Amino acid sequence: MQLPAGTAVAVAMSGGVDSSAVAGLLVEAGYRVFGLTARLYDVPANERRPGSCCAPDDARDARNVAHHLGIRHYVLDERAAFRAHVVQPFIEAWQNAETPNPCVRCNRSLKFDKLLRAARAMGADVLATGHYARLQRDGAGKTILRRARDPAKDQAYFLYPLVPDTADSLRFPLGDMTKPEVRAHADRLGLPTAQKQESMDVCFIGGQRPQDWLAGHMPAQPGPITDQAGKRVGVHPGLHAVTIGQRHGLRIANQQAGAEPMYVIDKRADGTVIAGPRHALRVAQLELVDCTWVSGQVPPPGTRIGLQVRHRGQPAQAMVQAIPAADRLIVQMEQDLYAAARGQAGVLFLDDQVLGGGTIGQVWAQSVGQEQAHG
Repeated sequence: MQLPAGTAVAVAMSGGVDSSAVAGLLVEAGYRVFGLTARLYDVPANERRPGSCCAPDDARDARNVAHHLGIRHYVLDERAAFRAHVVQPFIEAWQNAETPNPCVRCNRSLKFDKLLRAARAMGADVLATGHYARLQRDGAGKTILRRARDPAKDQAYFLYPLVPDTADSLRFPLGDMTKPEVRAHADRLGLPTAQKQESMDVCFIGGQRPQDWLAGHMPAQPGPITDQAGKRVGVHPGLHAVTIGQRHGLRIANQQAGAEPMYVIDKRADGTVIAGPRHALRVAQLELVDCTWVSGQVPPPGTRIGLQVRHRGQPAQAMVQAIPAADRLIVQMEQDLYAAARGQAGVLFLDDQVLGGGTIGQVWAQSVGQEQAHG
């Protein structure tokens, strides 16, 4: 924690075992702890969501943990803000033929904005969370963000929007622990959530596939599937039902036996989906927009980095090619990367350090002998 005992610490308590363990360990270490829980959405009465996050049942679990530890606990009603800043943009992005990451947006606009401001207003010196990542100081005293020790639980990809002032006010006590170690601490401390199930990746969709959840929240507008030359080859049920890189489930007419498989290589806001061979998904360059940098410094052109475009993906070697603006970046791929989609988060790593990142705005896919721009 790098703070003296007795420091006032707010803990973002989601109701899960991770944040519960953080609260318990900090109380045990002698800090003055209180809990903050953001209630983000409601769950229908006929729906059960084991392992959810930030729903009413989770606020109850967080309250029970706080009572067990003898600390104050506050619930912030952020349902309207969550709907406006996370859920609605998620729907609109799919309607605009993008593939958004709501967890990144939630971290940026709610967990590390509203919760941190509330913590400071209540007298906390820092906000601690149950994220699996590491915040450290470099030789110049600047805060740097690194991957967690446990690669299976690492969440550094989702945390790239941190900026220096925010990072300095956060603590991630679980960054050097494994999940079994965290559960062991929760058991030792007698926490009611010690054996609670893991939370889901996208909390508000209730364990469904995003496509199935979206089917009930945006109009189904079938549209054409074309090949790269613009020839109509099929029809799709709606933009919500297709993803970049998808192969199965495409209704492509008159595809000859033995022909090269067709994949979704692009989709457009006008409802058109473009299909093509797998090699058309290979990325040559991509543009990142709305970029932020943990260090506050933009990596200059020529910087070689690892680019990660999915939470469970592996970074691909790349180079910063150009900086059109302070919040935009062009990245040149030096290693194979396939099926990058507009709206995804593109995160820049230097070994295990997160430099920052942005939202993929445009993709230039390397086709046979030529480049084709998507977006």
